Amino acid sequence: MITPDTKVEELMKIPGILSYCILKGVSLITCSDVFPDSIGKLLEMKNVADPETFIRELNVYLKSFPEQGQTE
Repeated sequence: MITPDTKVEELMKIPGILSYCILKGVSLITCSDVFPDSIGKLLEMKNVADPETFIRELNVYLKSFPEQGQTE
């Protein structure tokens, strides 16, 4: 389950997650590499209006890949 404390590095292990987030208006990549902190911190820095909904939708997306198991 993805929480605000889940590291972006862990999210990058999920197939298609980068494309999914970009389609939702949030890139997980900074100018040099993967964002080095949590998804909650990234959403805060990107001024996402409703981070709880964004994370909830990520969890729905994750359920479409049951073989991936749980993230931390």
